[in-house]
Amino acid sequence: MGRAADIGLRISRCAGWTERVLARAPRRVPNSVLSVADQVVASATTFVTGVLIGRVCTKEEFGLYTVGFSLLTVLMAVQASLIATPFMIRYPRLTGDDGRRFAGSSFAHQCAFAAVVSALVLISGLSCFGHNPALAQTISALGAALAFLLLRDYVRQNCFARLAYAKALLLDVLLAALQIVGLVALYLTGALHSWSAFLVLGMSSAVTAFHWFIVTRHERIVTRSAIAEDFARNWTAGKWLLASGVAWALSMNLYAWIVAGFHGAAMAGTWAAALGVMTLINPLMLGVQNYLGPRIMHARADGGVRRLQRVVRDSAIAFCGMLLVFTGAMAIAGDSLVTLVYGAKYAGNGLLVVLLSLNAAVLTVGFVVSRGLFALELARIDFYVNFIALASFLLIGVALVRWSGPVGAAAAQLITNSAATAIRSAAFANASGRLAREAA
Repeated sequence: MGRAADIGLRISRCAGWTERVLARAPRRVPNSVLSVADQVVASATTFVTGVLIGRVCTKEEFGLYTVGFSLLTVLMAVQASLIATPFMIRYPRLTGDDGRRFAGSSFAHQCAFAAVVSALVLISGLSCFGHNPALAQTISALGAALAFLLLRDYVRQNCFARLAYAKALLLDVLLAALQIVGLVALYLTGALHSWSAFLVLGMSSAVTAFHWFIVTRHERIVTRSAIAEDFARNWTAGKWLLASGVAWALSMNLYAWIVAGFHGAAMAGTWAAALGVMTLINPLMLGVQNYLGPRIMHARADGGVRRLQRVVRDSAIAFCGMLLVFTGAMAIAGDSLVTLVYGAKYAGNGLLVVLLSLNAAVLTVGFVVSRGLFALELARIDFYVNFIALASFLLIGVALVRWSGPVGAAAAQLITNSAATAIRSAAFANASGRLAREAA
């Protein structure tokens, strides 16, 4: 990764230009537009990466990439719960040096977390070579790149917490350029595999994160005493966030592993192709999430519980409505789209795409309501709901995957997430209503 640092140092010399752009952009473009634009870039990068691997590599190798990426997604969820979300909740309440010290502590926590999990995943991958060399090679490569992949995700979430959407957009454009160029170079040289793709992702993330580190160095003050103190405070307030995030991530992202375990890596590739088509809605879905998450957190501070209730209600209705329109489109053209994007070897998966689209609509409501619970500092309730989803996955999801493969996995997700969203919504309505009456 030394080469990545050299590239990052050269890029960081453009910091003055970057800061001039950032100074002008927020005044000219609304944050909501910048958030969606950023997610367009991020989702397009993920989509193109998946298409390159899916079309060039075998179904088995695409399945291995998906298994590795699902592990990355779980670890990102853990990281968000332990580090990024506490920062998003607390940072808006701090000013001056207090905010910079907390930012420095958060960055130190991130570096420690990334280093530990990267080492653990790398060791786990190396230990599997005697049992499954192909899987071991992919997981080992993921472990080597993991610290930088996690740091890059932290950088994005940090920008969102500061409402610095223009900065996030510019960083994602840089990442996209580096990552796609690297993957195309692998393709042209005949070296594109699941494991080599992760190495390119890690290099691109390292360069982008290093550039962010240089440009934003004035935003952090690192003090040893604050690192320990802030971690203790985050843990006291955020242990339920962590437990909730882990339960949710496991219930959502272990399906690729279960599909591969029961039906082989090729079927995991089919699962990946359907999920890949779903990324077409990610620019809207995740862009709106990136905008609404901080907005919901700020709503209570700006206008009390009543304002929080209105923001959560209106956001859930509008957000879910947009996803239902997308579901209708997938019911008409989903199967053809999968075949067009990934090739004829993935034909016949229209039902799978429709089920995943419906699940996305349900998840949008669940996301909005969960952020409402976080704003009320009731993350423990969200954990209980996510634990129910995890238990449902173990009781229902595994059996459905065994019987019906990827379609069973999508059906299980839809069932468990619908139940969890209904319970979560009832809990938020009850808790926010009680607090609003007490404040009246």
